[in-house]
Amino acid sequence: MYIRNRDESIEQLSEVLRPEQLRKVITQGYSDISLSVMADFQKEYAQKLADSKFSVQTVNEIMDTYSNGIIDGNDLVRIVDSSFYTNENEKYIDDYIKSIDDGIHHTTATKCLAAVNYEDCSYSKAIELVKSGALYPTDYASLSVSNKVAEELYDIGVDLRACEGFNYCYDVVNLKEALGNGASVFVTDKSLALTVNDLMKAPDWVEFKDTMQGTNINKYSGNELESMYNDFVLERNSMELHSRLDSEFKAFIEGVKHEPPDKIIASAYAIVTKEEITNYCQENTPYLTSQQYSALMSSKNTLDDIFEQWCSNGELSGREDIELALHETADRIQISLDREVKEQSLQNVLEQKQEQAIRPKHKSR
Repeated sequence: MYIRNRDESIEQLSEVLRPEQLRKVITQGYSDISLSVMADFQKEYAQKLADSKFSVQTVNEIMDTYSNGIIDGNDLVRIVDSSFYTNENEKYIDDYIKSIDDGIHHTTATKCLAAVNYEDCSYSKAIELVKSGALYPTDYASLSVSNKVAEELYDIGVDLRACEGFNYCYDVVNLKEALGNGASVFVTDKSLALTVNDLMKAPDWVEFKDTMQGTNINKYSGNELESMYNDFVLERNSMELHSRLDSEFKAFIEGVKHEPPDKIIASAYAIVTKEEITNYCQENTPYLTSQQYSALMSSKNTLDDIFEQWCSNGELSGREDIELALHETADRIQISLDREVKEQSLQNVLEQKQEQAIRPKHKSR
């Protein structure tokens, strides 16, 4: 871009700036690049920049960023517009420039910079929210919930606001109509949008939503909603485990019935212990991870595996130790599963190497 010398810029600016504005830009350290770029501005924006709430140092930094092609004219106008009213985002200028260097598109970055003038979050947090896909920066210095997330929030009863342009804002009563009008949609607690954006990708999201019918979801934070989902998953896994154990125990008892009396007597400890394990899982929700539940459910006979672990660990005795037996059994099964995966992976590598070794080589003639 063409950079005028200082005298040329001042001469041109003298035609569009008021005397006090001109005095400011001449005497307070505006760089030659800043003055030259200002001279290219229409009168409205040249005056806005002269009255910017940004420090001279920040103005010079932004103008250097523009002159180096890191941001474009639209970005510059957006920054100038917002800096005329407030400088809440000035502390994020370095983060803003760095984020563009790190790969954030300059338009997205600039809209986020404008948004944090009014949003209750830092620039880095705004970028994080946008990168998640839960929100997007609008043309009106704000962060709007993405349409898909808005629909899910609306479905679970979260209160939403909509804005059409700068000034026409209202409580959302009909989300479809608001989105049809091109409105931006806002939620008071952005953590809810972030959490819903993550949870809606889960295969059981719709099932979980059904459990929230009648719940005043607005009183919960994103972390609390995630905790509710984790409790839902834990309870579902617990019920599935009990169903498996109950089925296996009934099959076990049915088999014992056909044994001779002496063998039935010999099986008394197994009968009592397996029944106790099954009843425990019916009456309690074992606090296992999803991976541990998955490991238990992968067993050909989960009840037998738990009973075997119970018998092999001489320190397990009372009913309160059953959950410990579940943990130990799940971890033992998981170790076995991991070993199988590792062995299969090694086998695949060996087969590939063997195949490459016997593959005929094509000689060039």
